[in-house]
Amino acid sequence: MIWMLIAACAAALAFGVRLFHLKRQLRKITAQLNERTSENTEKTITVALIDRDLSGLAASINRNLDLQKKLRIDVRRSDLQLKDSIANLSHDLRTPLTSVSGYLQLSRNPHCPAESREEYLKIVSDKADTLKTMINGLYELSVLDVKKMPLKKEKLDLNLMISGVLAGQYELFKKSGIELTVSLPGHPVWVLGDRVACTRIVQNLLNNTARHAKGNAQISLERSGPYAVLSIRNPAPNLTQKDTEHLFERFYTADSSRNSGGSGLGLYIVKTLLEKMDGRVTGVSFEGQILTIKAGFRLSS
Repeated sequence: MIWMLIAACAAALAFGVRLFHLKRQLRKITAQLNERTSENTEKTITVALIDRDLSGLAASINRNLDLQKKLRIDVRRSDLQLKDSIANLSHDLRTPLTSVSGYLQLSRNPHCPAESREEYLKIVSDKADTLKTMINGLYELSVLDVKKMPLKKEKLDLNLMISGVLAGQYELFKKSGIELTVSLPGHPVWVLGDRVACTRIVQNLLNNTARHAKGNAQISLERSGPYAVLSIRNPAPNLTQKDTEHLFERFYTADSSRNSGGSGLGLYIVKTLLEKMDGRVTGVSFEGQILTIKAGFRLSS
């Protein structure tokens, strides 16, 4: 009987010691966590006691803290990008507005020759079109990012659609002095997507080409795996390799002077719309000052 009592006392003592060390270790973890969350240190949570459960707890806390740190960094980066985007956008909007105001004043001058007045009004009209394009882009962005616009999925002939958009933008390329080499298949290429969204994607890609290409542009359409790939290849002497890494980012513009009339939304909208329809940007390359962009539309089964 006495041995049972001694054994019970020993077990109780061992349990008490174990409990004491566990509580002390928990207090240390709490202190480390408080210090870490107050941003006084970047140290990881450590445990001195050999205990699988405590070690697992510490590991889970460290993973959570690392995730929170990454989220804070992402938020700060996004905040800086947003401030920079707002500053750039303000500049982009202010520049054509200033031109509109200035040329309108010149055209109202009673001593302004009729020929000059016509020229000034044409410039005003061009700047107004630039503003309209930018505002439309901002509206599309708000629809895509905020309202999570649902897109229809229907069977479309992408070949016919591209031909139609090219015909509508012929004058734009002619005005920009760009010669087009177009290689489209002689048969329908059926894809699954929203008609308006697909048209917008093609328009934005061609608008980007008309704005930045020099001399000529090659446009082709072919099947590649599950995609119908629209490929646009053109000289882009004003771009750098670094630019190509950011072309599809929101508000990014490779024009450091920001006088190209672009808002940096066109290619971002292309990427977003493609992904909403199970497509993707399948390739971006820049070799020998030749830019190649490939957009993959999901083929219809």
